[in-house]
Amino acid sequence: MASTLTDTDRPRYQVIADDLMAEITAGKFSVGSMLPTEMELCRRYDVSRYTVREALRQLRELGMVQMRRGSGTRVLSTQPEQAYVQSVSALSELLRYPGTSFTVMKSGRIALDAEQAEILHARPGDDWFHISGVRRSDSANTPICWQDIYVLPQFEDAARQVPMDHRAVHQIIEQRHGEIIGQAQLDMFASHIDEDLATQLEVPPDTAAMTIIRRYTDHNGRLFETTRSIHPEGRFVYSLDLQRDWRTRD
Repeated sequence: MASTLTDTDRPRYQVIADDLMAEITAGKFSVGSMLPTEMELCRRYDVSRYTVREALRQLRELGMVQMRRGSGTRVLSTQPEQAYVQSVSALSELLRYPGTSFTVMKSGRIALDAEQAEILHARPGDDWFHISGVRRSDSANTPICWQDIYVLPQFEDAARQVPMDHRAVHQIIEQRHGEIIGQAQLDMFASHIDEDLATQLEVPPDTAAMTIIRRYTDHNGRLFETTRSIHPEGRFVYSLDLQRDWRTRD
């Protein structure tokens, strides 16, 4: 018999993730044991496989389980990690923040100043739409980063959907305007939290941080979006799952 989900205020995958987390923390599934298969969870909750996978990804982002294709989902910890963990096994996962929400602090059209132009690899004075704010973990309500999102003015409507739409901005742009990523460039480097951002991120000024800049161009090489994320130390972890390509060269 399928389990009944009564929480209608949240996405179904989040309700399932919370249900499984409660069972793990209660000891129903011990460290090293396997969770039910995706198909078993589909039948249990009467949902699609996509919904189940999103729920399992939530647990993976918390460092509680390990997902391996063909091997199932293994329990790694009975308690969620304090830091937000982003596990990455595909390009689409590298470019988004699942299990988070975004609060807008400022938005509007701007002419790039010298610092912004350097971040975007654009020219000072160019017109862009800029939206900035704090991104928080849904599970712990902890600020995981400050984000500055820049898009070309014609994509302003897509950027304004960020607080309501959990997809990455480039995915919203693709759905609304048909603009597809031709190339994504990722820069990561050590930095510090200045006094202005310290209050927003709930950390002391000059706290060590990791800054990530993502630049997206179309197939013609035109830059249409840049996002800068500033993560305080201990709040964010990248977990990469890479597999060697064993195909024989001709």
